[in-house]
Amino acid sequence: MFPLRFVRRCAPSALALFAALLLMAGCARQAAVPARTAAPAPGGARVLLTLSPAAPRALDATTFIVHAVGSDKRPVVNARMTADLTMPGMQMPPSRVSLTPAAPGTYTGQGRFSMPGQWAVMVSGADKGRRTQAVFPITVR
Repeated sequence: MFPLRFVRRCAPSALALFAALLLMAGCARQAAVPARTAAPAPGGARVLLTLSPAAPRALDATTFIVHAVGSDKRPVVNARMTADLTMPGMQMPPSRVSLTPAAPGTYTGQGRFSMPGQWAVMVSGADKGRRTQAVFPITVR
């Protein structure tokens, strides 16, 4: 057993350290939302996916933000964009999220992941006969 004098002397420091660690852990959850990029889609287009919250939780609403740029480096505008949520290795129909234009080349929508685990988000778009498709692996808590 520790002498009472040692405990009294170290307790404030230990409490301050615990509070600092707790504060850092709480701030880490509020960090900027990371972007997930995919390899260039067929035809040279690029698709960028951002999720909010960055670490989605099962059954909670998740915002999907997609930025699409064509092979000509211009934003893809007026496209019909969707995000299909699937779990690789499981026999279940995809959950489709419709994405609506928010700005030139930017599309947003809300959806939910039905359970925790490994998911694939397939972003698809069609614009003037051009098709864009990119797949993003996502871990849901």
